[in-house]
Amino acid sequence: MKHHRLVPMYRALVLIFVSLSISACARPGPSTLRVVAPVQGAKEITVLVATDRVPDPPTPGFKSGKSDRLHYRQVTVSIPPNHKVTEIEWPGENPDPKKTFAVVKTRDLDRDEFLALAKQVKPKSPVAPGVGMFIHGYNYTYQEALFRLVQMSADAGEFQASVLFDWPSQGALTGYVADRDAVAYARDDLVHVLHDLGHSDIRTTMLAHSMGCLLTMETLRQLKITGDDRSLKNIERVVLAAPDVDIDLFRRDVATIGRLRKPIMVLAAKDDRALALSRQLSGSTAAGALDVSDPAVQELAKNDNLQIIDISSLKSLSSTNHDRFVSFAAAYPQLQKSNANQSGSLAGAGALVLNGVGNVISAPFRITSAALTK
Repeated sequence: MKHHRLVPMYRALVLIFVSLSISACARPGPSTLRVVAPVQGAKEITVLVATDRVPDPPTPGFKSGKSDRLHYRQVTVSIPPNHKVTEIEWPGENPDPKKTFAVVKTRDLDRDEFLALAKQVKPKSPVAPGVGMFIHGYNYTYQEALFRLVQMSADAGEFQASVLFDWPSQGALTGYVADRDAVAYARDDLVHVLHDLGHSDIRTTMLAHSMGCLLTMETLRQLKITGDDRSLKNIERVVLAAPDVDIDLFRRDVATIGRLRKPIMVLAAKDDRALALSRQLSGSTAAGALDVSDPAVQELAKNDNLQIIDISSLKSLSSTNHDRFVSFAAAYPQLQKSNANQSGSLAGAGALVLNGVGNVISAPFRITSAALTK
């Protein structure tokens, strides 16, 4: 009986979420992945993909179904000259590298080829050694995750290799429950990828968004309880953007994982409407909706070795306020460099705020100059 009462509420919440989202045009389909000839002078970003989705022949994409094995791929995407920071210039049925993002090369890899390419990374800066890995959130298709990572890599300009771990999200607003199951399904595969990278002594910076943060935390927990310390030691930094993770579960995972190379960074905002809807569904507060002005949250950051950063002042790409991590990612290397030359407020645990002009303010409200706006 209780289940039947929840169904109408769930449907109502989905409709509300749809009304909050900006979706004037259809979502990008597999045709956006069509390989075209490159144009001279265009910037290109190459991504290494590890996914447990089912391939979608004859397209070069993947479906939402769960594969029984990992698939590896190398994809090179051209960035148009008119590219604007934080935006994806989406290709249509006929991608035009002069005006839109466009896939100019793609090839399947085996595990050894994937690792060999990752090993070729030569760190240009201590800010971002090794590879940068993106773990997308709920309601992503393969092409959406791929192009979002390409956009962030192009804007940040620091990582020498970008890795997409693409778990089998349904890519549908109504797939919230199915996506939770897909997270559990994908955990062992993400463990496998991090193990391979870590035991190859490749440093990995992980950026996870929304439900992808649940996948990330559960994976790190599994590495810890299985004694895979080498993999954990080679994780350079974990950034959790708007984590859709129950705060009690989050704290328990943090306690089990223990201290990593650097404190886990949590990007939070009280006005995140997607997480507010998640709370309506689950009845619990998500880690991404914490209020850094709350003394209890400040104590949590201190005791659990976290950096909880309020990013509510940053630009959101939609009215859900759930995607501010894109603005943060674009300026993250710049922020890290500035922090290294200043008082180092990003070096340790604490509750921090990004103010309206992008400065980091940390308790006791000491300002570190770091422009995040471009």
